[in-house]
Amino acid sequence: MVTVTMKLTSRVQHLGCLLALCFLAQVLWDIPGVWALDNGLAMTPTMGWLHWERFMCNTDCKEEPDSCISEKLFMQMADLMDSDGWKEVGYEYLCIDDCWMAAQRDSKGRLQADPIRFPSGIRHLANYVHSKGLKLGIYADVGKKTCAGFPGSFGYYDIDAETFADWGVDLLKFDGCYCDSVEQLADGYKHMSLALNKTGRSIVYSCEWPLYMWPFRKLVIGNFGLSWDQQITQMALWAIMAAPLLMSNDLRHISLQAKMLLQNKDVIAINQDPLGKQGYLLRKEDNFEVWERPLSSLAWAVAMVNLQEIGGPRSYTINIASLGQGVACNPACFITELLPTKTKLGFYEWTSCLKTRINPTGTVLLLLGRSQTFKKLP
Repeated sequence: MVTVTMKLTSRVQHLGCLLALCFLAQVLWDIPGVWALDNGLAMTPTMGWLHWERFMCNTDCKEEPDSCISEKLFMQMADLMDSDGWKEVGYEYLCIDDCWMAAQRDSKGRLQADPIRFPSGIRHLANYVHSKGLKLGIYADVGKKTCAGFPGSFGYYDIDAETFADWGVDLLKFDGCYCDSVEQLADGYKHMSLALNKTGRSIVYSCEWPLYMWPFRKLVIGNFGLSWDQQITQMALWAIMAAPLLMSNDLRHISLQAKMLLQNKDVIAINQDPLGKQGYLLRKEDNFEVWERPLSSLAWAVAMVNLQEIGGPRSYTINIASLGQGVACNPACFITELLPTKTKLGFYEWTSCLKTRINPTGTVLLLLGRSQTFKKLP
């Protein structure tokens, strides 16, 4: 078991850590002492779309037919992920969250989809999603009920795993509500992991319960209530922390600006870097944070975050020699700003300094590379 304690003191502080740590796949690597399955799953952070943050538990298809949790909604999102460039840049999982189920299991004890909102069933939806070159994710809960009160998997781990495999599900988001103890949580998550493996189907296992260990505010790109600078910060920290890129927005009405940010190939390349090393906080001073992440090809990603929420843009200067454990730019490196706008800043020697200006709650994301790295950038 991995236990993490964290305190959040601002809207953006440590957001990347939370997003990375709340996702535990069947493949866990680069964490000392954690047992991992070498099954080829989740070798890089999962990318896809999840309904919860945007559509929550809207089951009223009579009053809100275009926003309720139904097979129609997921088929529309699958169509857009296929046609609007999302699949091409790596977003491949279409994930159902809570509130898809009927209120009761069937006569054989199996979970079943709500017959009104999912009249064709989950297997049909999975086949449709697969026909678009995408993968289907589904939601269940380790406890007696889901967080929204639908049937939980406690006591049914094996049959639920078999049901998901039979339907053709590719990812399981396993939530942590309605458990009596931490021990029950741990035993339940272990049981479901073994049950999924016994099915013989490749299913990514996304464990949700650590999310409830910390207080934080939800910000998600392409949704209401998030400024442009905060969207940039969220995308940058997702990339630095090797967090899953799971959108939760309405792809039918997403702004062009938000779409371009979420489809930014340079930032996605950092997030999906095959070295698989998670970023870390290098320093915090004067309401600034500097995060860095080692990448393949001897490159480094650096995010400088302005935690201040009021005022105007602020200048921040950093010694090049302090970045990348002192080796990223020794004797020199080529630096490219990727966010908020892509700009080639040029060569910097190890003894030089870099000065930049950062908007309140905003972030500047940099790529520090050797010649073989920056030649790949257009």
